[in-house]
Amino acid sequence: MDLKQLQYFVVCAQTGSFSDAAKNLYSTQPSVSKVIKGLEDTLGMQLFERLPRGIRLTVQGHKMYEYASKIINEVNVLENMASSGMTKWIRISLNPSSWFANQFVDFYNETYEKKYHFQVTTAGVQSVMERVRDYMDDIGFVYILSQQKENFLYELSKNKMYFEPIYETDVMLYPGGLTELYNSGKERAELENLKDIRFIQNYQDEFFDIGAVKEDAFQWKDIDISVLTNSDYIMEKMLKNSKVANISGSYLSENKEGTTPGIPLDLGDSKVIFGFILHKGEEMDESVAELVEFLKSRLPKH
Repeated sequence: MDLKQLQYFVVCAQTGSFSDAAKNLYSTQPSVSKVIKGLEDTLGMQLFERLPRGIRLTVQGHKMYEYASKIINEVNVLENMASSGMTKWIRISLNPSSWFANQFVDFYNETYEKKYHFQVTTAGVQSVMERVRDYMDDIGFVYILSQQKENFLYELSKNKMYFEPIYETDVMLYPGGLTELYNSGKERAELENLKDIRFIQNYQDEFFDIGAVKEDAFQWKDIDISVLTNSDYIMEKMLKNSKVANISGSYLSENKEGTTPGIPLDLGDSKVIFGFILHKGEEMDESVAELVEFLKSRLPKH
């Protein structure tokens, strides 16, 4: 087994296709297939199911991917070290958040003399979980609904990860400037107020719909999400000039301030929880811990 085989394997697993992997690797499909076949022969196990359209990891392949991803990402870190000395890289994934973006800029400026280098990726909750699981990132920051917390923690536990909450906030409805709810004077919104409204959200899995919830609990499938975006600029423009609305956490939605008034959304005792994902049993790097403490210091006190 060599590094090239592992690199090819990881790219194939991520693309789900030998032909797509070949494009990413600047190779050819027969060459990629040959490398993967050689790896399977070396290991004595089948890593992919060959489907009519594409490929799919086997059970053994999923386990192999977990370790191979870690190896490849550590190699990338070593390559970065080799090209820039002992540069400290902090790899972060997170749900899109204008609040986090503002804090990140301040953290960067505050730690400028330490010469940290950052890799920052925005993604949905599921993707953040997978990136941390596969050691593509050192830490992942996510927002979840408290009604989903139990199922969320179970998913993390299966992959030897844990979630540490940092802040809990109300669920807010931000009606667009052209909706009837805009400046309606309502002090609270009910689920029934959402029936005829279209929504703009960051990701389909925002706050992480997973597992069974109570029959009357809020679920994203019950509302009409007509725009998905990870752009705060598009979010701001749509809320200002259209009939869409947005559901977010109250304090952690700075991009809505000055654009549309927020109305607390009555979801019973459900809250939005902001926190981070890490691997169990692994000590947090000093620089990552520094970032976490900085974010905590910027959150309002309850």
